[in-house]
Amino acid sequence: MTEDNLSPGSGELGQTERPRCRPALYEDLAQGARELRQMFGEAPSRIAPAGAILIAPERPSQSLYVLRRGWACRTREWPDGRRVIPEIYVPGDLIGFESALRTRPADEVVAIQSVTLQAVDADVVSGLLAQRTTATYLAWLIGEAQRRAEARADRLARFDAQERLAEMLVDLHERLRRRELVTAGSFNLPLTQQQMADHLGLTVVHVNRTLRLLREEKIAIVDRHVVMLRDMARLRQLARQEKSSATGPKATEAAVERLSHALRPAGADVDHEGGDER
Repeated sequence: MTEDNLSPGSGELGQTERPRCRPALYEDLAQGARELRQMFGEAPSRIAPAGAILIAPERPSQSLYVLRRGWACRTREWPDGRRVIPEIYVPGDLIGFESALRTRPADEVVAIQSVTLQAVDADVVSGLLAQRTTATYLAWLIGEAQRRAEARADRLARFDAQERLAEMLVDLHERLRRRELVTAGSFNLPLTQQQMADHLGLTVVHVNRTLRLLREEKIAIVDRHVVMLRDMARLRQLARQEKSSATGPKATEAAVERLSHALRPAGADVDHEGGDER
């Protein structure tokens, strides 16, 4: 990545593509991104173990973070014990800006695996917002985070199980590709099936069954925390991001039909074929 890289994704400080923004804003966004990278580049790195709480709910957030290695997630637990994962953070993401604006963050941010972070004091936020270019870039990130949240709400409202999981894989692939963390169509996915279910609003049984069928259809394999994409076009079609091609719509429609049939409620137990079920 060069210092001029910008990101169109939620909380990203670097990518290999020009952002989707109005041309008149590009220079301000680029300068704001450079200023943030410089600030975090001067901050010391630290390692947090898997399960470490980076931001605790109902307590003022002390830091802003850039995730350098490893994955984290934002979680919310309901009084009845059910858990939701509204956001997944991957290397390169900015964490904690929204929390630094609140006296008491509503959600918890937890390290999914051992992570390397660079942190600055949350009190710098007022100074960042006083700088036009940095404030423009932060406003851009907030807007992109809102766009992602709305897209997730749409999926939960209207997508079925295979569409949700396919869209998640496509989204993570695109975010990691921009950071050059995809190799030959494969990338690391340190999520358990329970965490995927909490993110997608599904049961573990549905996640497991969908992963198994994506493997059987030779669309994608998720095994031992590694995703291997075999047919990106068909995965995008399942995610409703592309129309069926003129050369192979019947094959894709047949795959969707088989997935839909197999995902009807049943009493089947979770197996281990699709990946880590924990």
